[in-house]
Amino acid sequence: MKLYERSLKSQIAAVGVFFFLSLIQLIINIGTHRPVGFVVTFSVCLGVFLILAVIISIDLFQNDAEKIRANVEFIEEFRIHIRKPNGKLMKVRVKATEYEQFHVAQTVELLVAKRTRALLSIHSLDDGLTNSCQGDIIKTEDL
Repeated sequence: MKLYERSLKSQIAAVGVFFFLSLIQLIINIGTHRPVGFVVTFSVCLGVFLILAVIISIDLFQNDAEKIRANVEFIEEFRIHIRKPNGKLMKVRVKATEYEQFHVAQTVELLVAKRTRALLSIHSLDDGLTNSCQGDIIKTEDL
C-alpha cells in the first residue's frame, strides 16, 4: 500500500509556494525601502524554505528509505496505532477500503524516509504467512 508518497509531494508543493511568497515579499520590501527588519525576516524565511525544499526533494527522489518492523497496538476508527521498535507509538490514518486489512497484534513493515522520517508505505507481514499456510493446506488436502 503506497499512500504516503503523495504526502511528501504535497509538502514539497507547499514549501515551494511559501518560498515563492517569501521571495515576492523580499523583493517588495527591498523595492519600497522598508526597514531592515522586514528584509532580514523574509531573507531568513526564504533560507528556511529553501533548506526544507532541498531536504524533502532529496527524500522524494532518492530510494534510500528505511524498513522498520512494528506491531499494531490498537485500532480506532480509520486510525491505526503502531508501536515502533524504539517503544514510541505512531498513529497512522488509512483509507476506509484498506482499514480492514489491519488487526491488533499484527506485524507490519513501515517504509520511512531517511531524512524527514516521513512514512512512505505500510505493508502487512502476516498476510504473506497466512497465504503460504493456505497453500500448504491445499497441498496436503490434495494428497
